[in-house]
Amino acid sequence: MDKKKGLKIIIACSILAVLVFSYLLYLHYKPTDSKFCNLGEGFNCDIVNKSIYSEIIGIPVSLLGALTFIGVLILSSLSLNNFKTKINSLSVNSELMIKLIFWISAASLLFALYLIYIEAFVLYSFCIFCLMGDILIITTLVVSYILMKGGKK
Repeated sequence: MDKKKGLKIIIACSILAVLVFSYLLYLHYKPTDSKFCNLGEGFNCDIVNKSIYSEIIGIPVSLLGALTFIGVLILSSLSLNNFKTKINSLSVNSELMIKLIFWISAASLLFALYLIYIEAFVLYSFCIFCLMGDILIITTLVVSYILMKGGKK
């Protein structure tokens, strides 16, 4: 895969993920239930997004997801710009940034798998937007792996 194309895919996934996790953050604090995301007991964002598992030490998981993907967006944008120019004579190591994106995505996937387990076996309900975020994490992981292992310049 061409590195520019791969980085553009990662940037698109990052933008979508920031939007998805920002919406989940909004739903997390919304005092009323969301009818848009409530498709029954098996698929209900409110059950998942307002459960005790939706926060870590008082910080919403959706905020952590948005911040993570903002970081990935910054890294992938800087890496893409490295193909165009050096930033104010500062050498940007594109390969290192792609590796960092990969490891951030791998850690995110491990945490996402834990949350999927919670959804399936503790809450017995899935959040459609959370699953979209999981797909974006997997896509980012796969593309960054391809770029890291053998993407063309």
